[in-house]
Amino acid sequence: MTQPKTFAPELIACIAEGRHPRVTELNRVADRIQADLQLCRVPFAQGSNARLLVVKAAHAALVGGDSSMAGASRGN
Repeated sequence: MTQPKTFAPELIACIAEGRHPRVTELNRVADRIQADLQLCRVPFAQGSNARLLVVKAAHAALVGGDSSMAGASRGN
């Protein structure tokens, strides 16, 4: 039986390469977080505000506590 992936490859790449996330990576991680929430049947609202929260969670996952990367996904 194949084990599910625990971490998004985008997350591993950003950490391993010590670089800012690309917009596409940010969106893929956000999509994965949203899908995980739906699979767990977490009562989570849909719409733009809900998406913004998921994107913020993805951004936090990709840059961690590094405040120098706070605007990393802009313009990439």
